[in-house]
Amino acid sequence: MNLDPYLLRAFLTAAEIGTVNGAANTLNRTQAAVSMQIRKLEDLVGKELFERSSRGLTLTADGQLFATYAREMIALNEEVRRRFQGDEIEGRVRLGVVEDFAATRLIQILKAFRDQNPRIDIDIIVEPNRRLASLFEADKLDVTICDVSQIARKPILVWNEELHWIARSDLVLSTDAPLPIIMFAESCPWRAPTMAALASLKRRWSVVCEASTLVAMITAVRVGIGIGPMIAATVPSDCRILDGSGSFPRSPYIDVGLYAHSAASSEASYLADFIARNSRLRKF
Repeated sequence: MNLDPYLLRAFLTAAEIGTVNGAANTLNRTQAAVSMQIRKLEDLVGKELFERSSRGLTLTADGQLFATYAREMIALNEEVRRRFQGDEIEGRVRLGVVEDFAATRLIQILKAFRDQNPRIDIDIIVEPNRRLASLFEADKLDVTICDVSQIARKPILVWNEELHWIARSDLVLSTDAPLPIIMFAESCPWRAPTMAALASLKRRWSVVCEASTLVAMITAVRVGIGIGPMIAATVPSDCRILDGSGSFPRSPYIDVGLYAHSAASSEASYLADFIARNSRLRKF
């Protein structure tokens, strides 16, 4: 099976934009050429990669799986080319990321990227989800990681993350009093699934504190104000994860996506590919 990078790029661009015409405009090719390249690729792999409708293109289950391999092949092809041709990428990338991931798993990935690409400078912008989405849509960010509900385009890949309920290790929670809840601020998209989890709880509860940032959430939990939702990577060492029994709310889930503009610079595209290849993300 000879998978030409030319075909792979047509496939990935169409998958991101969702239409053949949009992919053709981005790639500076004709619509007929892009359609032919996608059909040729489907013939090569022996699978339908897209569902076609009047609204455009949607990846099939096989297409979603193939996209993960296609991204890696394109990235590795580019990496080999640069290494053997001595073509080191340089430039500047504006990376926006939610605080929960900037403070945890992204650190080692960016360290490895910087070690391998010392001539690429990275501006790291840490903002709430809604603000990141606004900056990205205004073309003030090249790559961003934020809640998928905030951006009306397909992510490169996505985290499906559990929000655990956390309490200070020595905090005693009385069953006679309402369960004290530390809640995300009104503007946070994670508030809705968290409130939905609380709605099914068969005991009294009350919001005793609103936290606008991860630091605020961690501080409130460690002080002992109440219990709050956090991803596992951000749980402080002096706190415990509650067992999720009937006395406590179920754990809500959130989806956080990795986004890059289809016409992004080579350094921005390479950073997005690097994050995708070196993370534990579940790919679309």
